[in-house]
Formats: sequence, structure tokens, C-alpha cells
Amino acid sequence: MDFVESFLPGNLIWVSNIVIVIATCYLLYRLQWLFGLKKGYLNVWLMTVFLLGMIWMIRASLPSGLNIHLFGSMLFTLMFGWRLGVLGMSLISVLVCVWGNSLPENLGLSVIINGWFSVTFCYVCFLLVESLLPKNFFVYIFITSFLCSSISFIATGSISVLILGFFNAYFWSVLIEEYLPFYYLMSFAEGFLSCGLITLLVVYRPQWVYSFRDKRYLIGK
Repeated sequence: MDFVESFLPGNLIWVSNIVIVIATCYLLYRLQWLFGLKKGYLNVWLMTVFLLGMIWMIRASLPSGLNIHLFGSMLFTLMFGWRLGVLGMSLISVLVCVWGNSLPENLGLSVIINGWFSVTFCYVCFLLVESLLPKNFFVYIFITSFLCSSISFIATGSISVLILGFFNAYFWSVLIEEYLPFYYLMSFAEGFLSCGLITLLVVYRPQWVYSFRDKRYLIGK
């Protein structure tokens, strides 16, 4: 979600923004070598950032003043891994802020929820599926890409609701009755987005999907 109103205490705003700046700089330092090793990898990453940014702009505004949109966190995580996924989703949050759809003072919190939390949750789900279920193409597509994507969408929305309610930005009744249910309704669309695009990519551009390996999911299955 995009935080379009100011509701955080001043100290928390500064702390969250400073933490995000430091963490992002650290990620950039650790990843500066990666784009130079893989030809065209930066172009694919930037293209994905732009396309998901456009998807974020297609949002539903509710009567309460809140808005909701698809994330694409699992898509980014499966395509680029945890570190590049966090960095990419954080950059999308910055772009949305620049386009005027969220307040700059809430940027740190937006990056923490939409970037760090959502991608980390997706990556943990991916690791759990890999360790607990058979390494099969259909498990990768329908469980990881679809089901886990839907679950992560609901989890991210739930965290947003808890924060908005904790800081008294909205009444709990409004958040639980008029806002949170839309995350459950749109979770199918989020799963379909990730599942559909990942399926197309592993068929036509498997080299763009960081988490996919022919030997792991196809050969000998």
C-alpha cells in the first residue's frame, strides 16, 4: 500500500528513514559487482522495476481514503533473489513517492513494509517450499509462484493494517471491515500475476529467473 497521509510520530519517521538509507547503501555496496558480471542483467532488473511501478499505479481507492494495489513481490524475489528483490521493491517505493502517490516522510516505512518485509516473507516461503516439498516444476509454479504469492500479499496487508491501527491513523473497525478484506479478495490476482509471468519467463527467458534451474525442476522428473 501507499501511505498517503502523515500519521507517524516525528522520531519514528526520522529513525525509519535513516535505517532505510543505511541499509540500502549497504545493499548497493554488496551488489555493485553483480551487474557487471551478467550481461544485460541490469537492463532486465530496471525493466522489471519500471513495469511493476506501473502496476503499483493501477490502484483502487476506497471510500475511507485508503488505497490498495498489487505488489509483485514474489515475482521480483523469484527473478532476482532476496537482495536484488529488496533493492528493487525499495526503488519502486521511491518511484511511487516521486510520482506523488505517497508522502516523502513515510518513505522509510513504505520501504520497510513493501520492500524488506514483503520480499523477505516471499523468500522465506520459497525456502520452506524447497525444503519441505518435492522439487517439481508444478510445485514451483502453483505452490511457490501462486499460493505463496497470495499468502505474502495478505501478510503484507495485515502488517499495514496493524501499523495503521497501532498509530491510530484509522479506526480498527474501518481497517478490519473495510480495508483488510480487500487483501483477501485481491490475493488471487496477486498470485495469478506472479504465477502467469513466471510461467512465461521460465518458458521463453529462463535465464532471467534467478531461482529456476532446469536440473532442479525438469530433468529426470
